[in-house]
Amino acid sequence: MRGRYKAQEAQQRVDWERTRWQTALLLNVHTKKGSNVKPKDLAVFPWEEKPKAGIHTGWAQLKAIAKKNGQTR
Repeated sequence: MRGRYKAQEAQQRVDWERTRWQTALLLNVHTKKGSNVKPKDLAVFPWEEKPKAGIHTGWAQLKAIAKKNGQTR
């Protein structure tokens, strides 16, 4: 069942991205020459957002600082 849900979700993502792309093309026909509307200007979907810095990246930064200061074993 999990595989089927993943396939449906992937198809829905493709549909949303296609709709955004088509809308950008439609809007570009009506904009001034030289200005462009990019698909990501219209919307950025949750699956396209960059992950926020979490515990793991913070821990890596602390280790790098300690190593730089010569405080690691």
